[in-house]
Amino acid sequence: MKKLFYLMMAVAVLSCSKNDDNKSPEVTMQNLAGDYKVTSAKVNGADVLSTYLTPCEQDDVYTLKTDGTYTITDAGTTCNPTSTTTDTWSLNGNDITIGNQAFTVVGFNGSAIEATTSVTQNSVTLTVDVVFTRQ
Repeated sequence: MKKLFYLMMAVAVLSCSKNDDNKSPEVTMQNLAGDYKVTSAKVNGADVLSTYLTPCEQDDVYTLKTDGTYTITDAGTTCNPTSTTTDTWSLNGNDITIGNQAFTVVGFNGSAIEATTSVTQNSVTLTVDVVFTRQ
């Protein structure tokens, strides 16, 4: 009977652990902090990454810090002239503002931030779906 009890307890513990592993992390400044690259930008499912970022900007590293500052470092293929940008970022619920660009976080799994933002181009406002992948 004891063996059955221990077996049931082990199964219960493993089941709880497995369920916790599948839970997405909470969207907080502490959890979002880290190094990212923009790996996807789409409008209505169409890839627009190269429309908004030049090839030398597509490999830049965005470092979000817990103190509310961020840095964009020119990495990989360097732009001419090379640059590093430092500014602030903030989070209010699922709304994240990086510099002067506002996004809504629609997904976060610890290794990628999926967000949407609005961009106005030629008097037309588009919703851009962006993926920042942790480095």
